[in-house]
This record gives sequence, structure tokens and C-alpha cells, in this order.
Amino acid sequence: MSIDVNTTIEEMVRNLQITYMEAIVKYTDDVDGEIEMVAKLLNRSIKDKLEAEAHDLNMMKKPISKLPL
Repeated sequence: MSIDVNTTIEEMVRNLQITYMEAIVKYTDDVDGEIEMVAKLLNRSIKDKLEAEAHDLNMMKKPISKLPL
């Protein structure tokens, strides 16, 4: 039996109406794993959505738009 981590996280976000960050942490707790292990299993789509959430919450540095002098 193979569990698709990405599908499971997408379903958690949709059914529980939580953020991707919350879903990943909950999934990690449910499987008694580590965030680093789960992070390696995530596809690009979820990583992009996670990055967008982080930007919206000001958790990531904004890209520098000008070259340093």
C-alpha cells in the first residue's frame, strides 16, 4: 500500500480548510515523521503554494529588485 503524500496534503487542505503549512505539520505529526523527510516528498506544486503562503504572511524576504552598488 502506497500513500501519496501530495494527495493526502491536498485533501487535508481542502477538507479541513487549513493552510498548506498546517497540513504539512499535521501530516508529519500523524505519521510520526520529521518535517525534513516530508519536505523531500513534496511536489513542485505544493512547494509553490507553500511559498506563496509564506510570502503572504511576510515569512520570507522579499526579492531585491535592484543590483547592489
